[in-house]
Amino acid sequence: MDGLSYNSDPRYKKPEANAHGKAFKNGWNDATMRDKEYGTAALEELTWQNLGYRLGKILGPTSEDTQEAMYNLCVRQQREANQVASEQ
Repeated sequence: MDGLSYNSDPRYKKPEANAHGKAFKNGWNDATMRDKEYGTAALEELTWQNLGYRLGKILGPTSEDTQEAMYNLCVRQQREANQVASEQ
């Protein structure tokens, strides 16, 4: 698994919840500040934490403000995708 693919996406439960934003930032910091490596099993699902990890791996270190802006953008994209899917 290359880090961009996943088997399931359980993030569709209350994406605006504050805990999800914290998990997203933790994942980003795992990738950029703590040099953690998430294994294949951890990346099989697209969680908020490993989405942050994936983006951190791609984009590198950034400020908390930018991480928060990226999280908010991901929440917005998720809402739009849900809306499009419900209209079909």
